[in-house]
Amino acid sequence: MLYDIAIVGGGPAGCSAAVTAANRSLSAVLFDTGDFGLALRKSPLVKNYLGLPDQSGAALMDAFTAHMRAAGTAVVSHKVLSIMPGKASFYLATPGDVYQARSILLCPGAAHGKALDGEEAYLGRGVSYCATCDGYLYKGRTIGVVTNLPSAWEEVEFLAGLAKEVKLWADFPLPEKKPGNLRIMEGRPLKILGEEKTEALETTAGTVDMDGLFLLRETDPLEKLLPGLALKGRFIQVDEKMATSVPGVFAAGDAAGYPWQINKAAGEGQKALLSAASWLRENPV
Repeated sequence: MLYDIAIVGGGPAGCSAAVTAANRSLSAVLFDTGDFGLALRKSPLVKNYLGLPDQSGAALMDAFTAHMRAAGTAVVSHKVLSIMPGKASFYLATPGDVYQARSILLCPGAAHGKALDGEEAYLGRGVSYCATCDGYLYKGRTIGVVTNLPSAWEEVEFLAGLAKEVKLWADFPLPEKKPGNLRIMEGRPLKILGEEKTEALETTAGTVDMDGLFLLRETDPLEKLLPGLALKGRFIQVDEKMATSVPGVFAAGDAAGYPWQINKAAGEGQKALLSAASWLRENPV
């Protein structure tokens, strides 16, 4: 199916955009790992969201996602790994399939921490962002997994079914039932080590040997997502219409810059979608 717009990210900006797309009778597909606004969900109390004071972040996100689903938005519970421009549309690759859309709205959030030292240098040389894509390369070997996504547990179990041993760094409560070859690690990951490929991970608790490292996070480095996407510092560069450097691609929310506020993200999601709607009218198939 060719969608009018693909929305990458299911936080406040993405949900707001999806509702607006439905109101404009545009077909939309939204991609999210299933955590939907993970950073906001961790907030115990939000006091400054207009009209809904003193709500937990989880309660707000539940309301946003319920509104988005009620609008009829198609939801894909996978992370978008890459986006490739075509002649008159874009192709979005996920671990499970490839999707096609005429325009793109990027609202994947922003990484709230620094990349690991050595992450970029070892990407593709023992460092991966996708378990189902690269897990088979480590059958019978020892791997590390660093994740902050509760929804990534399924991928951890998948990797455990392939590897000899999985060494896991996770910052969320784990299920009681765990694979027998899963080892829960102490310390905070700091630096990836190796010669030609990944060989170890340096942490605050010591250095841990491994054959590969999977980084399963809500937001991967933005510059890896789409060729030609211009950044301004750590954020996606946008103009007054929330348009990026790539025609037909728009951005909103935390990924488009400060301030990191829910009201701002929701408003930008709506604004970016309206700009995308205008672009679609001006660029018919």
